[in-house]
Amino acid sequence: MTALRFGLLLAAGLLVAAAPPQRAAAPARYAAGAVQADTLRAQVRAGETLIVALPASVGGAEATYRVVEAPALSWLVDRSFMWRTLPNERGSLPVVFERTGVAPGEVVLLVEIVP
Repeated sequence: MTALRFGLLLAAGLLVAAAPPQRAAAPARYAAGAVQADTLRAQVRAGETLIVALPASVGGAEATYRVVEAPALSWLVDRSFMWRTLPNERGSLPVVFERTGVAPGEVVLLVEIVP
């Protein structure tokens, strides 16, 4: 019986060691008040889908975007960002885009997930 328990504990330990790391807290450069990029804000209820239309133009020039950092279950189609949040998610999360074209730069979408 002891060998079986030891084997189970060893297997559990290996599973924990192999698990992917949890998402780290938002980098300080995206904390409230410290954002230096163009910043958009949105709010979504946990477990619901967020849909945000990114700006079509900047200074009269057409803008295109590419995802730099985004959560799982999210995607960008043209200028529409969609994210299916999980019921247990809470807090603020920065989603980072690179704006390309005539007005290149970084765009941060700060998403507040509420219960």
